[in-house]
This record gives sequence, structure tokens and C-alpha cells, in this order.
Amino acid sequence: MFKKLLICLMIAGLGECTLLSIPLAVVDTAAGIVKLPITAVDSVIDAINEDEDEE
Repeated sequence: MFKKLLICLMIAGLGECTLLSIPLAVVDTAAGIVKLPITAVDSVIDAINEDEDEE
């Protein structure tokens, strides 16, 4: 309970610009998390294609 109250007080002390940037940071982080598996799959596909080209 104390942690939630402390977080609320901290957020209340932030300016409006900071409050707007928090959701944007969350969206950027989520986009990065979604992008990671896609990049990993692309790397695996490239590695498989390179192996096939060598044979």
C-alpha cells in the first residue's frame, strides 16, 4: 500500500510533459520487445539460407 501511495505522489509531482512522455516510453519499449523476436527470426532465416548456399 505504501509503495502505491509513493508512486502516486511521485507521478503527481511530475510535470505534464513528463506525464505525456511516460506512455510514449512504454510504447517504445513494447515496440522494441516485439521487434526483438522478429529480428532473431530474420537472423536464423539468413543463417539457414547461407548454409544452403554453401552446399
